[in-house]
Amino acid sequence: MLKLPNLNCLVTFINAAQTCNFAKTAKILCITPAAVSQQIKQLESVLNTSLFERSKQGVELTQAGKQYLYFANQALESLQRGQACIDQLKQQAIFTLHTLPSVASLWLMPKVLQIMEQHSDLEIRVEASHAIVNFNLSQCDASISFGKQDALLQHDFLFQDHVQLVASPKLMNGIEPSNINSLLEKPMIHIDWGDENPYLPNWQDWLNAAGQSHRKPNKGPQFNLSSMAIDAAVQGKGLLLGQGLFIQHLLESGQLVTLNPLTLPLGKAYYLVYPNRTLYKPGALALIEQLKNLVL
Repeated sequence: MLKLPNLNCLVTFINAAQTCNFAKTAKILCITPAAVSQQIKQLESVLNTSLFERSKQGVELTQAGKQYLYFANQALESLQRGQACIDQLKQQAIFTLHTLPSVASLWLMPKVLQIMEQHSDLEIRVEASHAIVNFNLSQCDASISFGKQDALLQHDFLFQDHVQLVASPKLMNGIEPSNINSLLEKPMIHIDWGDENPYLPNWQDWLNAAGQSHRKPNKGPQFNLSSMAIDAAVQGKGLLLGQGLFIQHLLESGQLVTLNPLTLPLGKAYYLVYPNRTLYKPGALALIEQLKNLVL
């Protein structure tokens, strides 16, 4: 049987291959440059080949080093996936749900707290970020995703949201919603979703659909989170194309009012996404059904 390298040597090699500098690698790993050099030599001894060309300018992978780097990364990722699976087994009573920050704060959290009140034996942990979950490396059980992800994952349709023209009563200052010309003189709050911008109707889309294509969008505050844009609208900082589910409670409380019946659908739907392993978790099927029914 082949002698396998020490795991520390493997981690050091991968980092050294990325930095092409033993001193930088030592700083990242919180060890000395001498320790880095020693571990690389130990790995080269096990493999009986040189992995780096050394020079005064730094180090560079040899052809053998480039080939071995691929397998070293694969090995480390496999170990990480295995560790994630073990962590899952240790947390059978916890259902970890990932979603976007605005979805979590504006819509999901009150629903989750209500579910946990009804099922005291179930703990739901919500993780909020813009990153797409890699279920092979993550402890997450499911994700509420804007649009579909990997075709190998389960996708349960949740809802297709829309945007509508809203504002704070304090911004309108007595202007009637029917007075569209006066309303559209107000500042317009803009939301930047980066790569997802094509799927979020913008002000020009709304103006065109409302028969106001001769107008150009007004300047106003700009945000990269829907939650921040909604807060600004509540404070009277401008008109907003607000997402229906996110602003529903604010419309009901009167903090925002609808100014026009026109709605525009988002270019993608929201889905509950999860790997097959989630279905084997105790209570997961019942919870998935509850999550699917949250918008009904």
